[in-house]
Amino acid sequence: MRLKSLEIKGFKSFADKTVINFDEGVTGIIGPNGCGKSNIVDSIRWVIGEHKISNLRSENLESLVFNGSKSRSASGLAEVSLTFENTRNLLPTEFSTVTITRRFYKSGESEYRLNDVQCRLKDIHNLFLDTGVSTDSYAIIELGMVDDIIKDKDNSRRKMLEQAAGISIYKTRKKEAKLKLDATEQDLARIEDLLFEINNQLKALENQAKKAEKYYEIKKEYREVSIELAKAALEGFHIEYKELNQQQEAETDKKHQLEAQIATQEAAIEAEKLGFVEQEKALQAMQQAFNQLLADLRNQEGDRNLAVQQRQFLKEKQQSLQEFLDKSAGQLESLRDSVVLTTEQVAEEQEKLSSLQQQTQALKEMLEDRRAVYDERRKELDAGRTEMQAIQRQQFEAEKKVAVADTTIANLQRSMMQLQEEQENRKAELVKVEREREARVQEQADKQQFLQQLQQQHQQTKEQILAGQGQLEQLRTQLMDENRKLDQKRNEYDLLKSLIDSMEGYPDSVKFLHNNPKWSHHAPILSDIIYVKEAYRAAVENVLEPYLSYYVVSDLETAMQAVHLLDAAQKGKANFFLLDKINAFVEADNRNENTAHGLFLPGALPAMDVIEVEPRYRNLALHLLGNVFIAEDETVLEKSSSHVVLEKSGKYVKGKYTLTGGSVGLFEGKKIGRAKNLEKLKKDISAQEAVVDGLKQRISKKHAEVLGFNEQLKENAIRQTEQEILQLTNAVFAAQNRKENLQAAQQNATARLEAFENQLADQQDAIATVREQLADLTTRLQQVQTAMQTAEDFYKLAEAEYQQAAGQHNESTLAFTRQQSRIATLQQEQQFKQQQVFNLERQIAESNDQVGQVAGQLAQMEQKLVELAEQLEALMRRKETDEKALNEADRAYYQHRNDIAAKESDLRLLQKNREQADHLLGEIKDKLTNMRLQLAGLKERLDVEFKINIDDIIDQERTGNEPVEALQAQVDRMKKRLENLGEVNPTAIEAFQEMKKRYEFILEQKNDLVTAKDSLMQTIQEVEATANQQFLETFNAVRDNFQKVFKALFTEEDTADLILENPENLAETGIDIVAKPKGKRPSSITQLSGGEKTLTATALLFAIYLIKPAPFCILDEVDAPLDDANVGKFTQMIRKFSENSQFIIVTHNKQTMGAVDVIYGVTMQEAGVSKLVPVDFRSLN
Repeated sequence: MRLKSLEIKGFKSFADKTVINFDEGVTGIIGPNGCGKSNIVDSIRWVIGEHKISNLRSENLESLVFNGSKSRSASGLAEVSLTFENTRNLLPTEFSTVTITRRFYKSGESEYRLNDVQCRLKDIHNLFLDTGVSTDSYAIIELGMVDDIIKDKDNSRRKMLEQAAGISIYKTRKKEAKLKLDATEQDLARIEDLLFEINNQLKALENQAKKAEKYYEIKKEYREVSIELAKAALEGFHIEYKELNQQQEAETDKKHQLEAQIATQEAAIEAEKLGFVEQEKALQAMQQAFNQLLADLRNQEGDRNLAVQQRQFLKEKQQSLQEFLDKSAGQLESLRDSVVLTTEQVAEEQEKLSSLQQQTQALKEMLEDRRAVYDERRKELDAGRTEMQAIQRQQFEAEKKVAVADTTIANLQRSMMQLQEEQENRKAELVKVEREREARVQEQADKQQFLQQLQQQHQQTKEQILAGQGQLEQLRTQLMDENRKLDQKRNEYDLLKSLIDSMEGYPDSVKFLHNNPKWSHHAPILSDIIYVKEAYRAAVENVLEPYLSYYVVSDLETAMQAVHLLDAAQKGKANFFLLDKINAFVEADNRNENTAHGLFLPGALPAMDVIEVEPRYRNLALHLLGNVFIAEDETVLEKSSSHVVLEKSGKYVKGKYTLTGGSVGLFEGKKIGRAKNLEKLKKDISAQEAVVDGLKQRISKKHAEVLGFNEQLKENAIRQTEQEILQLTNAVFAAQNRKENLQAAQQNATARLEAFENQLADQQDAIATVREQLADLTTRLQQVQTAMQTAEDFYKLAEAEYQQAAGQHNESTLAFTRQQSRIATLQQEQQFKQQQVFNLERQIAESNDQVGQVAGQLAQMEQKLVELAEQLEALMRRKETDEKALNEADRAYYQHRNDIAAKESDLRLLQKNREQADHLLGEIKDKLTNMRLQLAGLKERLDVEFKINIDDIIDQERTGNEPVEALQAQVDRMKKRLENLGEVNPTAIEAFQEMKKRYEFILEQKNDLVTAKDSLMQTIQEVEATANQQFLETFNAVRDNFQKVFKALFTEEDTADLILENPENLAETGIDIVAKPKGKRPSSITQLSGGEKTLTATALLFAIYLIKPAPFCILDEVDAPLDDANVGKFTQMIRKFSENSQFIIVTHNKQTMGAVDVIYGVTMQEAGVSKLVPVDFRSLN
């Protein structure tokens, strides 16, 4: 594959269509800075799929389009085409010439084209996959990328090796497989949840479907018996109806006779009642007049009592007013004297206030005078302090200079002594270093021999590890299988436990009793006490289905307690097995001595042999299953007579005269023995956990064994030995360098000693002048301090006088303020007392008026009391007369009333006889109505329940001779069975079939997903193993090439190496570069000089190239950090490699320019527009 041409149009600074033809050899691109050279590299990077805009040195995609210049308008399209010759069919296509094109329009649209056919970016990436051509490969090398390789930015060294190893496709496959694996695991989790939900729904639907089938069977039989009952009931209706009509006529005649007698008696009583009413009215009038008299008497007594209370109140009020007048006369005189005294005090305090005001003004004038003196003294003191501080600063600077000079002189003297001691020490150390270097050389040779022995042992141990890892993988696979079994059992346990906890499939009445704390929780349900072997569960559950929800109780009392609880809570009905009755019955039955309750059926297995039950419940099991057998085939059916025969899988159940059978539901057999199954599952889980733990221990043991082999691997010892050899080599070089350094240090020490002596003499001369200045400053400072002491004394005196005057002024001001407050208080007190005098005078006048009014009211009240006493005495005499007349009238009234009551008693006896006749007629009518209602109800029930018109069966003959009571009892039993079934879902059968199909379909999907997951995990392991193997092989090859190329670019004595940072993790390990140029210690590439770093990185690129040469290589100013000598080596290497690959070099270096075959000069003759000028040196030769 060869790069043929590059066509640029409207891309960045290339406004016009520009074509660059690439021939074999080396092509150079030159030009001044900013002319557009790197835009050519950007265009190649862009067309092969670069999508990170910062790598194209732009802000956004729109800036890639030519933006116009002073003389040109902006372009609307950026287009770059790159043409390859597919000479060695390196590209996966049948075309010999391949052109890829990328376009971007300013409107935001973009497209890729492959041989002028529109395609996707992914198609471009797939085309160049593992060819070495990509946006992050070594096909395009910029100076910044070389620096990234040196710094290993974003693990770039590893990425280049992966490109060379061709494992990019494996990483892509691994990534895609992991994404698929994640999606598969998510789908599997969703399907597990879905299966769990459907599983729960399916069980409920199966129960509902079985219940619906049973319901329809009973319903059919119920219909037939109900029709027969209706026919039997219609036969007796006619005779009973005729007898009731005759009885009704006789009772009606008797009723009419009684009604005539009652009418005669009622007329006589009414006449008596008319006279009685008049008498009662007269008595009521007398009673009302007497009651009115009593009311008037009580009113008069109340008025008299009220007048007495009012008289007492007026007397108390008169006494209170007189006491107030006597007391207030003295208070008024006292208040008037107090007002005169307060007025005199106010005048005296006003005189004191004037005196205090004059004194305060005089003290204020004295304070201002002393304040002026105080301020003047403070200014003088501040000026003196300023002068003293200036002198102190000068003194401090001089002292500092003297101290620094003294310190410098002492340091110089100390340094001179130290240099002399160091010279003596270095002489002894030179001898010691030479001996140490010779010892390290000998030790290095011994370590090289030991390293060879370790490498042989390492290879043998590595083979043992591979065998152990194979065995470990087999154990892990086995552990995964056992873990899946354990998870399956745990899921089954959780599902069964949830069914037991929620009592799924049991009636509400059973759930109510189970959760009711008032009833015995020791009473089990039948389904929980019997455990059936897995193969026979469906068969046994079918025969015990009606009884599975029965409670097993010890006696009748416990059962009745539950019945009362259900009745009180209106929770329906429940059924019970009375264990004491069953035990008595079974023990009395002489057939229970042998197997299967004393019965035997050839070719069949007794049901008692396939169950497990506790001894205390065995009689109950014998009662239910003693006559039940499980047949191996259908031939047994012919031999059975009174036995109940089951098919092993539950396909049919044969009774004495019946046979029930058909398909077996998916969840049949899951209800019986849930509690026992839960216990067995718990034991199975414990056993499975033991198996899993055993496998884990074996894996741990095997892992420890492999780890033991790993410890026996001599990798650490080899690495340690290599490190020790490297350390010894470093030590030898260090000893040599140390020797050279010590010799150089001796020469430097002699020169420094002479320099110190000269500095010491200069310092001693310079410090003498500073010492004289310091003495003068000390004398001046003493004089200023004396003057300052005098000024400070005057200042303190002025300050004390000022403080004294201020204190006197403040005290005077405070006394003046207090006097003002005292006068204001006295004035307020004077006003308050004057107001009190005014109020008291007004109250005395009002009290004198009230005394006169109360005296008049008392005289009136005495006259009123005399009048009330006379009226009260007259009313008492009238009361006695009226009371005697009322008693006489009352006795005559009650005598008349008793006569009427005797006559009414006789009338009630006649009415009672009439009511009995009415009641009997009512009963006859009710019976007739009930017969009509029964007939209507029978008609309606037949119509509603069975859609049968009673007229259609009224003339039909009965099919049997059973009495109505027997038929009614049979109907009631069937109706009770229908009620016990509870609510029935009529669509459950069809829904169950659909849900079952869905469950089976999703189960198939789950199995497919599990298979897919295993396949993906195996694929990932295979991809990782293949990629790691190829990477390791490529790394070893690149490592060998790197060591050779490094010597070619440096010298034969220079060495370098590539080291895996984490060889245990080949998929993620980084790569370190260690180089040792001649005469230097081995160091990492980051510790080398700039030119050495560039050459070392270039050596790595060329080493990778030798593994898998890229079709072309673009170098963008990679030679910039190199000096002329290294540029020569660089160009020689490029010339050597150009025999098998194309090189395109962007450069400023003249020596590099001289090594290329074709040069394209990039210019900007027009501002902002790049142009090309080609020169072919081969044509000049």
